[in-house]
Amino acid sequence: MGEFTAFVQLIVTVIAGMYFFTRLKSEGESEKQFKAEYKKEAESLNRMRHIKLTEPMTETVRPGSCDEILGQEDGVRALRAALWGKNPQHVIIYGPPGVGKTAAARVILDEIKRSPDTPFSKDAPFIEADAAIMRCDEHGFTDPLIGSVHDPIYQGSGAFGQNGIPQPMPGAVTRAHGGVLFLDEIGELPNEQLNKLLKVLEDRRVLLESSYYNSSNRKIPVYIRDVFENGLPADFRLIGATTAEPEKIPEAVRSRCVEVYFNPLKRRDVVGIIMGAAMRTGTILDNGVKEKIADYAPNGRDAVKILQSATNLAKMEGRRKVTLSDAEWVIASGRYKKRNEPYINDSEKIIDISIIKPHN
Repeated sequence: MGEFTAFVQLIVTVIAGMYFFTRLKSEGESEKQFKAEYKKEAESLNRMRHIKLTEPMTETVRPGSCDEILGQEDGVRALRAALWGKNPQHVIIYGPPGVGKTAAARVILDEIKRSPDTPFSKDAPFIEADAAIMRCDEHGFTDPLIGSVHDPIYQGSGAFGQNGIPQPMPGAVTRAHGGVLFLDEIGELPNEQLNKLLKVLEDRRVLLESSYYNSSNRKIPVYIRDVFENGLPADFRLIGATTAEPEKIPEAVRSRCVEVYFNPLKRRDVVGIIMGAAMRTGTILDNGVKEKIADYAPNGRDAVKILQSATNLAKMEGRRKVTLSDAEWVIASGRYKKRNEPYINDSEKIIDISIIKPHN
């Protein structure tokens, strides 16, 4: 009987040994495959990081100071006044596309950060977000604007998932902490997120909830416990921009913000933008080119796009100078419509471009 028992134990030991040997071998092969795949993906990502295109002209000639934002003197001054001093305010900027709303907000924050009388630090962030794409799913699993919680059931077998720990995922409002959140097309924000945003503006923090959070779970890291008990910091100034009329913006938002208005660009302002863009990029313009583009470009962004296409057309044909026919062809091919604004007189044609400095 003892020999039989010993034999059975030997068989069991052999089977167990073969099982664990096979499992270790399988795990080793799996790890080798993982490392090979990891190395392949890492090399692919590294190659991609070394591929870079030049910036479009619209980015290259973006204003670097308030003086370079043409045609919006009153709007820029009002925006500066709203953000200046010890108690900067939330702002809504109304205005057509391409007239300098984003550029003004960015350069004014940079200017204010150098002021001694401001709560913004020198490294205060400027976070841009587009309300039209800031969507959260109906279950609240993801919310790129406010933030969300990655619960263990959705985390898989990672360290957090294995230990049943919910993981807070900060949104744009937390990334903007201590600085400015520029929310483009704020009127497009869904009501659910809008209400959450208003609550964040009042509380200056984001409160997150999860049915998986248990304060008695000792495995939960201190920082995650702190987030669920005290919230994520979100003390920022909101600058909402919109092309819509004020009446289309919810009153709950308007009542919390200073309202600033940017005007459509006049023809002379567009001429100045074209001259500045040409100077920065070293583009040579034939007589009448800037005036022709200004006849058809409703804003600075379109003006620069037309100029860049005309410049590229000249280079394709081996010419350094952009001719009037180049601009006319681009305008016709792009089906741009002529501005309804009457022509300016000769005295208004003089644009001071000395304030526009080339960017390094």
